[in-house]
Amino acid sequence: MAGIFNIIGFLILVGVGTLSVVGIPFVIIYCIAIFVGADKRIPKVEKKLADTLMDSEEVLVQALQLRPFALFSRRKLVAITNSRIITISRGTFGGFSMKDFQWKDLEDAKLSENVLPNTFGSNLTFQAKKDFLFVFGVPSDAASSIYTKAQAEEHAWEEKRRIRDLEEKRAMAGGVVVHSGNGNYGNESQTKSQNNPTNAADEIAKAKALLDSGAISDAEFQEIKSKILAKHF
Repeated sequence: MAGIFNIIGFLILVGVGTLSVVGIPFVIIYCIAIFVGADKRIPKVEKKLADTLMDSEEVLVQALQLRPFALFSRRKLVAITNSRIITISRGTFGGFSMKDFQWKDLEDAKLSENVLPNTFGSNLTFQAKKDFLFVFGVPSDAASSIYTKAQAEEHAWEEKRRIRDLEEKRAMAGGVVVHSGNGNYGNESQTKSQNNPTNAADEIAKAKALLDSGAISDAEFQEIKSKILAKHF
């Protein structure tokens, strides 16, 4: 419905503008800024996306917003990579605005299909810890692919966080006590864990702080944590 309302609103704006001598030049300039050369601006947006990619980052799916949702602005480009979601939009008279979420920060993703999907496509909404990112009027096939990837990443990071929390709780508790078969309680691993459980927990907490700040990747965090546990336990 938002696309239909956009079209109606644009037609009203054009109709009202052409009723006055002052409004006609405004309508003409506005239409030129929005529509003329639109196809030539697409490669510029795609180049801007490519320029923002980090090392080893790869675009998996990208899509341009459908025109009915961009009658009062330039169309948005939405893209997903192996590490994040990105939207890029251009101002009416130039310039770029970019917004992105790392997959690790994603908390929820939603997809809704509009009436007449071939014309109006689908809407995507992403929620992170303290922010939202949304794009209306994405071609339905691309929107479905983006949503599927977002769902997979959301569940994968939920599982990673669950496992990480369990491991950190075990480290904070000083490790697992092993009962030997001869009735003796404890062994070399237990003795090591009792020696310095607090130091291990502190080191893991520091590594996690680096992970949360984005200074290290999840893979690097797991490697650091494994070394800490091996050293202390």
